[in-house]
Amino acid sequence: MAEEQPKYKLIYFNARGRAEHIRYIFAYAGIDYVDERISNDRWSELKKSMPYGMLPVLEIDGKPIAQSNAVARYLAREHNLTGKDEWESMLCDVLVDTLGDLKQCK
Repeated sequence: MAEEQPKYKLIYFNARGRAEHIRYIFAYAGIDYVDERISNDRWSELKKSMPYGMLPVLEIDGKPIAQSNAVARYLAREHNLTGKDEWESMLCDVLVDTLGDLKQCK
């Protein structure tokens, strides 16, 4: 019997920002998910219920997880996107960290 896939819901603003690399992983791996994009006016009411009061949040079977890079690394491991050995895994981490650095350069 095939293992049932978890149900994913990504919660973020209607923008690319910190959730975009998570969306890329979902797209590349062909993973179904709900892409809930919230408006800025809804944010003040939702903020209290989000882990650490921040977005993006990925719900995995209803359990909320914050921190976009931790989420991305988890999804990459779960869907065999971390490389075939430790060297390739490190290169994947370099790419994720470089994306974070680039976001700082505005």
